[in-house]
Amino acid sequence: MIYEFKLPDIGEGLHEAEIIRWLIREGDVVKADQPIAEIQTDKAMVEMTTPVAGKVVALAGPEGATVKVGEPLIVVETEAAVAAEAAPTDHLAQEPASAVHIEAPRPTVGRKRAIAAPSVRKRARELGVPIDEVEGTGEGGRVTLADLERYVREREAAVAVAELRERSGAAVLPVGGTAIEQKADKAAWTSIASTELVVPEEERIPLRGLRKKIAEKMVKSAYTAPHVTGMDEVDVTKLVEIRKNLASELAKEQIKLTYLPFIIKAVTRALKQYPMFNASLDEETNEIVLKKRYHIGIATATKAGLVVPVIRDADQKSIRELAVEIAELSEKAHRQALRLDELQGSTFTITSTGAGGGWFATPIINYPEVAIFGAHAIKRRPVVVGDEIVIRDMMGMSLTFDHRVIDGEPAGRFMRTVAYYLEHPEVLLLDAR
Repeated sequence: MIYEFKLPDIGEGLHEAEIIRWLIREGDVVKADQPIAEIQTDKAMVEMTTPVAGKVVALAGPEGATVKVGEPLIVVETEAAVAAEAAPTDHLAQEPASAVHIEAPRPTVGRKRAIAAPSVRKRARELGVPIDEVEGTGEGGRVTLADLERYVREREAAVAVAELRERSGAAVLPVGGTAIEQKADKAAWTSIASTELVVPEEERIPLRGLRKKIAEKMVKSAYTAPHVTGMDEVDVTKLVEIRKNLASELAKEQIKLTYLPFIIKAVTRALKQYPMFNASLDEETNEIVLKKRYHIGIATATKAGLVVPVIRDADQKSIRELAVEIAELSEKAHRQALRLDELQGSTFTITSTGAGGGWFATPIINYPEVAIFGAHAIKRRPVVVGDEIVIRDMMGMSLTFDHRVIDGEPAGRFMRTVAYYLEHPEVLLLDAR
């Protein structure tokens, strides 16, 4: 019989996904729970598996196509039908699967199926490397990132040698031929470093996957909510000292303590005093929805792009607990291993430019939230304290807010409240959690 595996609802508010890479081809025989495709949702890249075994007779479209929830992802002639050889070729016309685009069969004879993690496959796509041609050196022949890099180096060297030999008039023959040919090879290799190769004037990179989703979300936020950004600076001299002392203690437990747990605590305290910032706007009903729990999104830059893992009920967690959770989520983000539930449901977002970042910035709201807090570089600067000029640790901070919901005056009060707690971090340590 014919089975349509339809794209399931794999997360709150998600209604479509982009096909990043097919892990199967039309005509392949698959097992139940076998990975079939990597898809990109609004939140993360997900590896999909088939719930049934059988022969793949149709795919939803080429890589880069968008599939909506409820539409067929693949069509499978189930294992029983394949074994009985009872499924006629016109069976698809009798089923709803006839509406599914069927790709032309791709030849599989003589090609091996590479074993590789989704992150390695993604990197191969970025490099333009046919991963099935890469020799894997990992366990069980698995292709690693190092294998991809070796393949690219060898490919570039081969192209360079071929160009140089052709330019010098030498025949393109393998090393090990006549003495003249070997001499030509040696000359080509030794001249690579000193020869100027032709460099293309431009390179085009498809806007796909996570980068495409980031672009769509940023445009929606910028063109939906009228953004206003307030900026200020805060004296974090005491915070720098306290963090340094606590970091030494937590390092004994192999816990890395950054400034972010303190910033999260300061922000959640301010959110409780100004609940309008922990909200969203329901545009269909024209209602401001105040959130009663404090799920803080942490904007995290990865090689694949910006992701926002979520710390749930951040107000109920201690500095130590926040430090541990931040480290775990960051590590998973860089491995592209975050679950969908770890990327959903934030009520307010914090972004940090880090120690090497700029003094100020204008962050874009993580729509449909109504505000985002930016923590920027900490720098030692001369400032006026009383009637004296002294050296203090100063941090730039910014608050971008949706002017449909929030005005400048409460935004200023919110920032001053956050600044108070960062200037008096000992108050944050009074929380048991």
